[in-house]
Amino acid sequence: MGFTLPSGRIEDLDTPDAHVTLIRSQWCDFAAFAWGKYVSEGRGAVVVDLMKASKTGGALQAPTYYVADGSERLSQRGGWPNEEIAEVVREYDPEQDVVFIFLRLDGDAFHYNASDELTPPQAYQRKGKVDESRDKRLSSDGPLTSN
Repeated sequence: MGFTLPSGRIEDLDTPDAHVTLIRSQWCDFAAFAWGKYVSEGRGAVVVDLMKASKTGGALQAPTYYVADGSERLSQRGGWPNEEIAEVVREYDPEQDVVFIFLRLDGDAFHYNASDELTPPQAYQRKGKVDESRDKRLSSDGPLTSN
């Protein structure tokens, strides 16, 4: 995941307002990603790891991945950061919501149960159509030639 930080400081992304802004600005991608992972791995959360973020110029790269409840990845992490997050993961509606966990620079974890008019299944379907359309355009282009 990459995006531009006007200030160029990773710390500026490590606030609740910045988390919500990121979720809103990338909702379609996040929701499609979460739905695809839910279908293949089960309920879980999208983790945005700010502790391992890096920047190149003004672009920030923050590792973003899905952790499924009961998965090996969750076991390797030592479980959910706290019982409140574990409960949110057990109870959210994957057809409407996405659970986000932001691993903050100070080692704390913030979580959000987010939703939008564009549901995760709709985002997944829309993303699939965009990818399919792109693939068709690429495969229908003839070889490049010059005279």
